[in-house]
Amino acid sequence: MRATLFRLYFQGPLKELPRAPTLLGHLLWWYRYTHGREAMEGLLEGFRQNPPFLLSSVYPEGWLPRPKLPPVQVEETALRKALKNLRLITLETFGMVAERGEEALLEAPEVRGQKAPPEPRRLRRSRVGIDRGTGAARRGILFTQELLFPDPRTPYALYVLGEPPFDLRDALAFVGEMGFGGGASVGLGRFRVEGPLAVELPEAQEANAYATLAPGPLEGALYYELEPYWGRLGGGYVGAKPFKRPYLRAREGSVYREAQVLLLDTTPEEAPEEGARTWEFLGVFPLGVRV
Repeated sequence: MRATLFRLYFQGPLKELPRAPTLLGHLLWWYRYTHGREAMEGLLEGFRQNPPFLLSSVYPEGWLPRPKLPPVQVEETALRKALKNLRLITLETFGMVAERGEEALLEAPEVRGQKAPPEPRRLRRSRVGIDRGTGAARRGILFTQELLFPDPRTPYALYVLGEPPFDLRDALAFVGEMGFGGGASVGLGRFRVEGPLAVELPEAQEANAYATLAPGPLEGALYYELEPYWGRLGGGYVGAKPFKRPYLRAREGSVYREAQVLLLDTTPEEAPEEGARTWEFLGVFPLGVRV
């Protein structure tokens, strides 16, 4: 499959690597700031049935999520454990799994310990609590956060299908400068952007199903890993009650018979402002596999 690649180089720590729905939310807030509310609402309406573009979640370049295909029966304990813990595979291995199923993993270098994706360091950072009334440190409040520290030289891949009605590189550069995700106000989640580049992603030649590179809806999923999710309000609603309405979704790598999309209403009981609605987009980023 032909896709567009943007390389992200993280310039410091972050809470988690960007995942498609949250990153899309950042981009839509940028679009509202730069093009106005009506333009943003019109763009959002397009995501109900025929999205103008799709984002993948972000992975180390050269690696993709393992498709959730029917497992093979393995007697060797070490091999069985290696298969159980395997989440990311190389593009080459993904292509073989897409064609032949889980049996292609039995001799894969990732399972045999010969290849592994780059892992961000996980470190704890101590912080003091802030008094919202004074803006100063609050006495007696000290806490720690576990953060990811990616190597700033390691490229992380964001894949895109379709054409956004704006300059995606400019939008990503804005998000990277402001910071992705929670903790952006204290310097978390910053990255620089390279691209766009045209790339070919591996698929089965006679595919009859799709593995997704982004979280997807439960409806239509054949094989999937379930994930509960509590999204946070962002953009201009940061000061409101923090959480959207929780929901269930399928993780990256889940397999679908058709490429499903869903614009889900996640407005909390107490809306961030009168008449406002909040939404979460779940769209299958489809790579063909054979089931």
